[in-house]
Amino acid sequence: MALILAVDDEGAGLYFRKLILEHAGHTVISAQTTEEALRLFRSHDVDLVVTDHLLGRNTGLDMAQEMKRSKPQVPIILLSGTSSVPEPQEYADRFLSKTEGPRALLETVADLLGSSEPSNGLRPSEQVEAVPLPALLVAIVENSDDAIFSKTLDGCILTWNRAAQRMYGYCPEEVIGHHVSLLLPPERPREIEQILKRLRRGDKIDHFETTRQTKHGQILQVSLTISPVRDAEGNVVAASTIARDITQSELAEEALRSSQRLAVAGRMAATIAHEINNPLETVSNILYLLQRNPSLDDSARSYVQVADEELRRVGQITRTTLGLYRERDTSIVPVNLLEMLDTILMLYERQIQSVGARIERRFSAVAQVDGVAGELRQVFSNLIANAIDALSMTGTSLIVRIRTTVDWQGSGGPGVRVTIADDGPGMSAETQAKLFQPFYTTKGKKGTGVGLWVSRGIIEKHQGRIRLKSKIGDRHGTCFTVCVPAGWQSLATSQTQ
Repeated sequence: MALILAVDDEGAGLYFRKLILEHAGHTVISAQTTEEALRLFRSHDVDLVVTDHLLGRNTGLDMAQEMKRSKPQVPIILLSGTSSVPEPQEYADRFLSKTEGPRALLETVADLLGSSEPSNGLRPSEQVEAVPLPALLVAIVENSDDAIFSKTLDGCILTWNRAAQRMYGYCPEEVIGHHVSLLLPPERPREIEQILKRLRRGDKIDHFETTRQTKHGQILQVSLTISPVRDAEGNVVAASTIARDITQSELAEEALRSSQRLAVAGRMAATIAHEINNPLETVSNILYLLQRNPSLDDSARSYVQVADEELRRVGQITRTTLGLYRERDTSIVPVNLLEMLDTILMLYERQIQSVGARIERRFSAVAQVDGVAGELRQVFSNLIANAIDALSMTGTSLIVRIRTTVDWQGSGGPGVRVTIADDGPGMSAETQAKLFQPFYTTKGKKGTGVGLWVSRGIIEKHQGRIRLKSKIGDRHGTCFTVCVPAGWQSLATSQTQ
C-alpha cells in the first residue's frame, strides 16, 4: 500500500482524485496550497506525488523542484487541463492530461510505483469499476453548491446535503424525519401539497421560482427543480429537490428596475422644474411690483414679503432639481462641501421638521475639496436621507458637522471630515457588518440595498474613506463619518493612472 500526496487548489477535483486513489488501495493525504503540500511532503514518508500543474499563483513544477531537492527518489506526476506538455518537465517524472481519465492515472501510478498490479490486486480498469456507484453519487451530492434533499411522497425529509444546511440553516438532525413544510413562509401554506400532488402523478417540476424561509426567519428567493424518484418497477416512491438561492440575482434585477424608474422620475422632475420656472418668474415680478405699490398697508406688505421669501425658496428647489439632473460631468473640480451640504439640508428641511427633528449645523471650515461634484452630492444626499428614515422611528436630532483634518492617512496632507449623526434607534452589530454589502437593505421593498455600497465606492474613488458607528439601547444612534483629501493633484493623478 503506497502513501500518495495529492495536490490541487480546486477542492472538488482533489476530492474525487483522492477517492479514486483510495479505492485503488492507496493511502492519500491531500493539500490545496504549495506551502501545505511541502509541509506534508517533508513530514511524511511519501511514496508518490500527484499534483496539478497550476496551483493558484504557483505551478506544480516549482513545487516539484523543491521536492526533488530533498527527496529525489519520490516520483511526481504532473496533471494538466491541457492535452500537451505545458513546459519542460525537468522536475516531474510523468505528465498526464486530465482528459485521459482515471484509468490512465491509475496505470501511471502503478507504473511509477514499480508494480504492474496495485496493492488490491485489481487492474486499473477494474479499479474504476470497483468504485461503488452509491459512494460516488453521495460524494457528488454532498459536494454540490446547490441544496439537494429528498423526501417521501407525504413530504417527510429523508436526506439533507451540506449546501442545504448552509442555505436554510438547519443541520440534518433538525430536519430529517420532519415535514418539508417547515421551509414554507407563512403566506404559502398550500404550496407543498400542490407540489406533492404533481409528483405523485409522476410530473417533474423544472426551475420553479418561489420563496422559502430559513431557520432564522430569513425569506429566500429560490429556484426549485423537483423530480420523482422511481423504484425498479417504475413506481414513484419519493422525490428529490435541487434548490438554488436566487435572492441576490432577484435583488439585482429589482435594483436595476428601481434605477430605471428613478432615471425616468429624474427626467420628469427636471422637466417639471424647468416648466415651473416660467410662471415663477411671472409671480416673482408681480410680487416685486406689489411690494412697491404705495396703496398697500404694513400688514399687506408683510404678507407680500413672506410670499416673496417662499417663492425664492421654491426657485432654489427648482434650480437644485435641475442641477441634480444635469450634474453628469465626471471631471474633477473644486467642490465647496459647506455649500453643497447646506443645499441638501434645505431640500430635506421640511421632511426633517415633519418627523419632529431638528438640524444642527456645525460647520467650522470652508471645506473645499477636489472631486466629482455630482458623485459627492449623491453620497451626502443618501446619508442624510437614511438619517431621516431613522429619525422617523425615534429620535429628535440630526447633526451635520464639517471640519478640517490633518495628516491625511499618514500622508501629512490636509483633508475634510464630514460627520452625519442621528439619535435614531441605531443598528445591531449584525446589521452594521452587512450594511455596505450590495443589495442588503433594512427598508424592505422601500430600499434597493445599493445606496451605501455605491457611496463607499465613490468615496474610495476619491481616495477617502467612510466609517460607521452605531449603538442600540439607552444611548442609541448612528454616526457616519466621511473623510476626503483636500489635495487636487493626488486625486487627478489617480484618475489618469
